[in-house]
Amino acid sequence: MIKLSASSLNLFLECPRCFWLYLNKNIKRPEKPVATITTGLDRVIKEHFEIYRQKGILPPMLAGRLPGKLISNFPKNGWLDFTDTRLDAKLGGYLDECLDLGNNFFAALDHKTRGSKPEGTHPAHQFQMDVYTFLLEQNGFSTKKTAYLIYYIPKSVVSKEDIEFEVEVTEIKTNPQRVYQIFTDAVTILKQPIPGLNNDCIFCKWTTTHNIR
Repeated sequence: MIKLSASSLNLFLECPRCFWLYLNKNIKRPEKPVATITTGLDRVIKEHFEIYRQKGILPPMLAGRLPGKLISNFPKNGWLDFTDTRLDAKLGGYLDECLDLGNNFFAALDHKTRGSKPEGTHPAHQFQMDVYTFLLEQNGFSTKKTAYLIYYIPKSVVSKEDIEFEVEVTEIKTNPQRVYQIFTDAVTILKQPIPGLNNDCIFCKWTTTHNIR
């Protein structure tokens, strides 16, 4: 079975050829070292949220800034998936968090760490939240086609023990309807011969330089 995620579909949207090479040949784009502080901060934030889930309230940093409350029956590790037996393919993802908006409506929430305030929603983040909204709906959670990005931005060192973070809340409108078509197109590409070179992709140029076909 073909297994895809929001990140792999984002790769498909960037470059079908790189996507095909990665999924069919396990040939990845060149990687560079990535700071792990974001992973550690993400883990700590999730543990912090879990405390307030048990209390049925939002964490103080978000009180009055988000509608609803944290979902009480959060899926294990936030995992949701959708299987298309006709395509023999699955789309899955791990939600950072989910809001219970009341009246049986829900919204995906994702934690993002940045060095400065965002000037807009990155297309990859937009599509990620489109996918999460799609997965919520496919698993029986009604949505209002909205999602929330929470940006954590280092602000200052307030003491020898504490670092202050600025918290920026962004509500975005999601479009889950487009996800299934993109999912279908991506699966179809994987079952065909390798796509042609993408002239706008620097990684395609890299693979031709190294004679990868």
